[in-house]
Amino acid sequence: MNLATGQAPIAAIIRCADSRVAPEIVFDQPLGKLFVCGVAGNIPTPEIVESVEYAVGHLGTTLIVVMGHSNCGAVTAALQNEFVDGLFAQIALAPTPDLDDCIANNAEQGIATILARSPMIEEVVKSGEVQIVAGVQDIATGEFELVAQTQLN
Repeated sequence: MNLATGQAPIAAIIRCADSRVAPEIVFDQPLGKLFVCGVAGNIPTPEIVESVEYAVGHLGTTLIVVMGHSNCGAVTAALQNEFVDGLFAQIALAPTPDLDDCIANNAEQGIATILARSPMIEEVVKSGEVQIVAGVQDIATGEFELVAQTQLN
């Protein structure tokens, strides 16, 4: 596909703004195949969710990926500080203070956040047209491990 004439991404990725996280490299995809949105802590903020709605509703994307990563500074900051508002207050920590558990839990909780913030995405997920998955990229190896996915009924 000629990138100048449009895009038809196969997946929308919500990734952390960390400079070490590059979904095109991790998933071995050329430009134009991934609709990537980045924000510290891979939080599905209202703006990020609206961007994903565009990918689903206008570009035909059928897969949404919430992509956490090892050694996440945003999750570390949330673990070490008590944020009462703002972006870092939205990071979903695990019941235990283990960094890896918190990173995985935060990515997994991103699924529920997307569904809660977007009736449109919730509808297409319930109909089976779109699936949401969450996982964690290991910064050292580049491998992506799935931690959760929506259940298609």
